[in-house]
Amino acid sequence: MAVYALRNPKVTRNAVVSRLRSFPAVGEPGVSPGTGVQWDTILGMYASRQRLRFVRVESSGGEIQATVLVGEGQNVKRGEVVAYYSYLFGLGFTEYTAPCDGEVVSVSRMSGGISIKEAPVQLVSNLPGQVEQVDDALGVWIRSRGDLVTGALGAGFGRSGVLEVKAKGPGGEVRPQDVSLKDTGKVIAARKRVTRELLEACLKYRVAGVIGGSIPGEVFNWYRDLAGQLDWDEILARYWTRELKEKDAVPPPPMEIVPALVVTEGFGDVPMSEEGFGLLLEHAGERVFLDGGGAFQSRGAGAAESVPCLFVPACDQGRAAGEVGVRGLDRLNPGDRVRVLGLAEPFVEATVLEFSEDDVALETSMTVPGVKVQTAFGKTMWVPVFNVEKAD
Repeated sequence: MAVYALRNPKVTRNAVVSRLRSFPAVGEPGVSPGTGVQWDTILGMYASRQRLRFVRVESSGGEIQATVLVGEGQNVKRGEVVAYYSYLFGLGFTEYTAPCDGEVVSVSRMSGGISIKEAPVQLVSNLPGQVEQVDDALGVWIRSRGDLVTGALGAGFGRSGVLEVKAKGPGGEVRPQDVSLKDTGKVIAARKRVTRELLEACLKYRVAGVIGGSIPGEVFNWYRDLAGQLDWDEILARYWTRELKEKDAVPPPPMEIVPALVVTEGFGDVPMSEEGFGLLLEHAGERVFLDGGGAFQSRGAGAAESVPCLFVPACDQGRAAGEVGVRGLDRLNPGDRVRVLGLAEPFVEATVLEFSEDDVALETSMTVPGVKVQTAFGKTMWVPVFNVEKAD
């Protein structure tokens, strides 16, 4: 698990970003470049970090004493009974269940072990945008646009959820008792310090992520190690001791077991910047993406920069290549009559000539998604797609 540290956390509005959704192990992409994706789009399948799982049943003298109910090549579901053992003339009874979905690859009579190969896991996008690149070994790159809060420290993997700003006031600190089952799957914003007790409460209630201003150094080191090592069974033993132990409970993918953590300022007891916290307040209640692992590159923050962050995608993301989103429009085509905002009051009428699938450099040196138009006065120019709306 990598650790990232920046000196100048910042906010970038309308940033164009490229994010790697990585395979933690061997993967197989299910999308191609140019494909539009949404929050819950399946990008491909991958093998979990723990390829084989073992069930040890009662054995003695080189023979299995338990009754085995499965054989090699058989598919099993998590919680399914694979063997049982009766002893003390039937007064004692033990069931052995499958720890995961998968295929039985061997049953060892000598050791009493049943080996199960885990079924492939779905890689979910967790971010709307457009597929930019795919790689069987690395994963899928997604290109998107929106508002970006760059972090100084991070741990965990990329998660998404509705943003819940729990901190009250500029020095507000979220307490563990402020987190409940209502926060399951949400991203919690703490204005000031993130404590170990808060992170443990987030683990217990399956919060998607936490963003805060600062964190004690020892707490960060503890959580960084935990995020890289904790598996589903250990989570059940430590935190989720009730409903998720039921046989029909669906375990999350390996990269979504622990909440993502992003710290904007660094170590200590420092509140989040006014600019950063203001953006969180502005987008409270919206679905956001939180990347604690840093597998995220922002052209707005620097082409080579890959850092932990919180990202709020624009509402028109997820279109396939060849589509351009504008205000009140699903698709923009050459020849369409549009209004261009920002050139004059209230607007300038124009005709669309062409659009670019890549960003274009404007006269101001800003690089943005652009549309080439010809105004009613005969002038031809590239303008930001965000400044265009279709004429009635």
